[in-house]
Amino acid sequence: MDFRIGKNELLRGLYLTHSIADRKNTIPILANVLIRASGKDKVLFAATDIKVAMVVSGSAKVSEEGGLTIGARQLYEIVKGLGGEEVRLQRTEQNWLHLESGKTEFKVVGMNERDFPKLPSFDDTTCSKVDAVTLAEMIGKTVLSVSQDETRPHLASVLLESDGEKATMVSTDGHRLSKISCPMPGGPKLASGVLLPRKGIAEIRRVIEGSDSSCEIGIDQGSFILKLADVVLSVKLGEGMFPPYDQVIPKDNDKRLVVAREELVEALRRVSIIASDKTWGIRFMLEKGRLSIEADNPDLGNARAKVDVSYKGAALQIGFNARYFIDLLTEMKAKEVAVELGGDLDPALVKPCDDSEYLGVVMPMRL
Repeated sequence: MDFRIGKNELLRGLYLTHSIADRKNTIPILANVLIRASGKDKVLFAATDIKVAMVVSGSAKVSEEGGLTIGARQLYEIVKGLGGEEVRLQRTEQNWLHLESGKTEFKVVGMNERDFPKLPSFDDTTCSKVDAVTLAEMIGKTVLSVSQDETRPHLASVLLESDGEKATMVSTDGHRLSKISCPMPGGPKLASGVLLPRKGIAEIRRVIEGSDSSCEIGIDQGSFILKLADVVLSVKLGEGMFPPYDQVIPKDNDKRLVVAREELVEALRRVSIIASDKTWGIRFMLEKGRLSIEADNPDLGNARAKVDVSYKGAALQIGFNARYFIDLLTEMKAKEVAVELGGDLDPALVKPCDDSEYLGVVMPMRL
């Protein structure tokens, strides 16, 4: 293997693949990126942790075909620090990589490409062309509610539903829920929802982030497939049964307040400074025309912020995790949001006033 490649082209391939490589895995080669030069002008970058796999194609001046695997994060950091515009990569004896750029050179220990796991092929997968901006927006508005608990894979995932005209994404960690539906004409027709695990969702977002074109998505061999330009990403679908989310979304909350979104976010941020850094517990004190947000911490003191709201119902006191509200409201770009409440033990329903297709549910907490 011997080829020359532009630094930015090399950096792009490594940026997209290095986060997939799993340094914590008991199989050392899974921490590597596979680099393979073929033909006269093509180089492939690939990484996998078995559940998520990505292949990125790049352009290069190939002198000798061949491949090698190298520690992904180490190589990414090396290339980031290079000063030249072109980089030469050669495989030498004992699977070492000789890398040269300008007056700088590295010799890095590698591993034989024959030991790298076989990458799945999805050349024959039937994919649907969808808008990448819409897909990225849906992920951004739901990923905040994905559980961090890997022992509950059905909650550590985003549920995707699609009928070919409209797509819905839902996530919940048991304490909050996010749901968004968007038109997606030509999208995949799924008989039932599929689960996209947290790491896979993050990688999908990285690939399509900043793209204003269309991408292709499909389901094949138990995996979600994403194709965008010269990138192919496969994510093994999650297992388990997603909770019946419609039963979680409140439908009878009779206390509705409308408030300026930014004003509410700022009030929550100020008051939460005093709140416990473990529970982020704050209290809503609601009365006609006004919402008081309070936090009490025996180690720090107390805080109160008042926000003008449109509300004519009965007085109510209820506790929440401030961080859940802040995360949700940050994704809602509307000037005003509606918060619908029931009793002091009922979940809150939060919706942008100008978007009925996005909503969040926040469970109350005892303070």
